[in-house]
Amino acid sequence: MARLVDRLLARVAPKATASAGCKTTYYCSGGLKYKHVCCGRDCRDHVIGACGSP
Repeated sequence: MARLVDRLLARVAPKATASAGCKTTYYCSGGLKYKHVCCGRDCRDHVIGACGSP
């Protein structure tokens, strides 16, 4: 049973530490609100709505 738990933790732990190093910022451009996420050197932008909306 302990081996099963160790294998599960080995799969989850790297994902948790990788996401902990990410930085998220928000900005507006052209009337759209964006979420800018950088994890190390990998950065991505996601449209999340219109500017001024909650």
